[in-house]
Amino acid sequence: MKRIIFYSWQSDLPSKSNRNIIEGALKKALSAIKKDASETVEPVLDRDTAGNPGSPSISDTIFKKISTSDVFIADVSIINASESSKKTSNPNVLIELGFAISQLGWDRIILIQNTFFGGPEELPFDLRGRRVVTYSYDPEDDTKSEVRGILQGRLEHALKYALKDSSVGSLQSGSSAPVWWGEWINYNHNRSYGGHLFIRETSSAGFLFDLSVYSGSHSGKITSQAVFVSRDMAYAKIQNQNSEYGEISFRRNIVDGKKFLSIDETADCSSHRGMGVIFSGEFQWSSDNLFELGFLNELDLQRIYSVLGSYYFDFKKRMEGIGEGENLDTFEAKVFYGGVRGMYTYMEGIIMLSSEGGIWLAYLDDNDIKYFTNDINWKTKTPRTIDNWRSRFQQVEIKYISDTSTLPHDALGEILKNLEDEMTEE
Repeated sequence: MKRIIFYSWQSDLPSKSNRNIIEGALKKALSAIKKDASETVEPVLDRDTAGNPGSPSISDTIFKKISTSDVFIADVSIINASESSKKTSNPNVLIELGFAISQLGWDRIILIQNTFFGGPEELPFDLRGRRVVTYSYDPEDDTKSEVRGILQGRLEHALKYALKDSSVGSLQSGSSAPVWWGEWINYNHNRSYGGHLFIRETSSAGFLFDLSVYSGSHSGKITSQAVFVSRDMAYAKIQNQNSEYGEISFRRNIVDGKKFLSIDETADCSSHRGMGVIFSGEFQWSSDNLFELGFLNELDLQRIYSVLGSYYFDFKKRMEGIGEGENLDTFEAKVFYGGVRGMYTYMEGIIMLSSEGGIWLAYLDDNDIKYFTNDINWKTKTPRTIDNWRSRFQQVEIKYISDTSTLPHDALGEILKNLEDEMTEE
């Protein structure tokens, strides 16, 4: 699989000491990775407007290339070491770097610095704590091949690490993969405040969300759209009844494999909440094991929800322990079985997904088997694979569900009920 490595170079420093030596080391590092039998990727070097015919808009072409690249490499060497003014890297490189951070995230960025012109301590403050591949080369020296060899080794190591975090060609999944879509809960045990967030539609530009919060008997609710301002941050502008606008920001993070979303009411949204209630809080993702165990990605989850609607939450509970199964049908599909430990034959589910978007799904409910599909040819019959799965529960009636709602369910009401039950028990 080809992976694109974009190189952002600068021309303020001599080409011999920077652009040429870096590009040469990069090409050799990429060639070594291609020859490595343990690697399954084919890295390809790209830069500025190379490969674009005619006279394209330079900035548009560069930004487009950066956004579709797998790894971004920037030469952040200090360009004004001999001056008494504040030290800086090339401004154009810094602009491209800022854009790359918003599109790719730091895990897929490599910084290179020729320390002959200044060390990492002279970099802009927010770059000092990042991983920087360093080398030192005086353009007047004759040791270029030796320095390039050292730089090649360091780049090869950094590239292998960054390429493992690149997901072009397949959407990420697994416990360490970021996610926006889904159910997020701010639940405080035995405390009378909290909230629920459901991000029910996402796109490349942003997402549609339903945010509910409570404090005692007071509550607040917002349904609105947020736009992405970086890979891990989004922003929503909320209109109040007095025509003024409130603001809510969303920042996602992963800590020890757990996904969190920090919500901050950065400008007052009081028209949408009661006295003493605030939308700010730390929300944790309500895990879906199909995603967490690496079987399905975020887009797959949205497709499933579009078929199941509010039934999705019951299905998710049944897919706790998951395994891949054999497809017994003539059409192409991946098959996954799931169940709850100690409750098999009571809480089980099965799902089939085709690469063309087809979904066939069934799960055991209290009194029946609920079956769903988005394939019109299978609305009133089940695939052979699902028939084989439910042969163990032949006495259980199957219901063909075709009417589902994707509007938000009353999750906040469920949270409040659970809180009330806990306090009653104590």
